[in-house]
Formats: sequence, structure tokens, C-alpha cells
Amino acid sequence: MKCELNKNIELTEDGDNIPSSIYLIENEHQLRVELNESNRYVNFIFSSRLAMYEFGKAIMHEAIFGEGGFQEFYPMAVEASKPEVINGVRMSLDSARIFIHYPIES
Repeated sequence: MKCELNKNIELTEDGDNIPSSIYLIENEHQLRVELNESNRYVNFIFSSRLAMYEFGKAIMHEAIFGEGGFQEFYPMAVEASKPEVINGVRMSLDSARIFIHYPIES
């Protein structure tokens, strides 16, 4: 199913619009992170543009409103093999975790 991505992104401090309702409903929109230690690179593999869009919104929200200097994204399943949305992002269960550190501004 093709989804029209809104080019005008509005972020609220409480993050009530992250992620979108269609992203929450459709489990096929996921991010998988693969590491290649020998070549020292990381692949971010999105199953759809919507998955990439929602990841971008989550990162922007943290950059604008975050106060802790740290954000983590990780895979998790509560129901049998159904990935959950954690911090606005759904990661495939075989994905590596993402740790983001940023300066805490005064």
C-alpha cells in the first residue's frame, strides 16, 4: 500500500503525532540495522519510505525536544514475532540496536 508522506512535518513537544496511525497499524513498516565490523559500516535498511519517514520524525523530535543527551532504538516483541514500536520506531527482531548520544545544552 502506497502512503502519501506529508512534506509539512509538525512536531509537538508531547510527541502525540509520532508515529502516525497508519504506521502503528501496518506492521510491515520496519527498520533493520546491520553491522559489518570488518568494513566498519552500518546499514539502515528500511522496508518502506514510511518506515524511514517515521524514523526521521523520531530523530527530529529528540533533537528539538530531548533533554537527556541519549536516545535508544531497539527491537522488541511482546506477541509472537510481532515487532513493537519503541520510541516511535519499529525495528525488525533481527536488527542491531541504535544508541544516539548528543550534547545536553544548558
